[in-house]
Amino acid sequence: MRQIVELTAIKMVPPKPYGAFHLMFFIVGMIVCVYFAKKLSKTSDKQNKILLFFIGLFLLIIEIYKQLFYFYVVNNGHYDFSVFPFQLCDVPMFLCLIVPFVKNKKVEEAMYNFMVSYNLLGGFITFLEPSSLCRPYLMMTLHGFIWHLVLVFVGLYLAFSNRCLKSKKDFLTSVRVYGFLCVIALLLNVSLRGISEGKLNAFYLGPSISPIVIFSDISSRFGWFVNMIIFVSVITLGAYLVYLLFYNKERIKLFVKGKVSVGLKNES
Repeated sequence: MRQIVELTAIKMVPPKPYGAFHLMFFIVGMIVCVYFAKKLSKTSDKQNKILLFFIGLFLLIIEIYKQLFYFYVVNNGHYDFSVFPFQLCDVPMFLCLIVPFVKNKKVEEAMYNFMVSYNLLGGFITFLEPSSLCRPYLMMTLHGFIWHLVLVFVGLYLAFSNRCLKSKKDFLTSVRVYGFLCVIALLLNVSLRGISEGKLNAFYLGPSISPIVIFSDISSRFGWFVNMIIFVSVITLGAYLVYLLFYNKERIKLFVKGKVSVGLKNES
């Protein structure tokens, strides 16, 4: 297995943020995501679950490859907990895989609400600050770019298919899912802190110092708990803005066409 993985360890100069590689991948990728998200938006419930399951399976396969790559190539046979697959952008892999087996419609819709409001946000923002995607290995760079494009596609597809974010209550369900996942992430960070030597920082909540720009300064100056509250609040605010965009998408279309001039909907 090690020899097979090492054959794919093609080194590269990490692409520069907003360089040709980044912008080409981002622009072309977004066009492709929007096109196929609209094209597939009329799928039946059965087709929808099959599509999401195979997306989850694809993400699982490339994640296993990533874990093996870091284990054998990057860390020479040692596991690096900094790539433990439980960050915000890893969640769609798990959710897509279990969608076909979820029988409760409310739980299913809550998962969709979360993947649009939080994961679409996460996938898109990562391209605005792509330093974490630009690796010294070609396959890991491609992994990061493709992974986050898939998140954008899934979010757009679910939004265009009108399977989620139809009311304020829908956004609240996504917040509950995020809160539940944050609890799991924090428990993992604390319980595995000794084993991981502080490298595991799921959802970047702490108690390890956040590696994210600005939030690393907040963590260092005011402590991880204060940073966690601010970070969760900021992420949720961003998710709320995504919710507003798709909740009011029909109204925004009319506004752009000059047919309406009133504000966004705010009814439940």
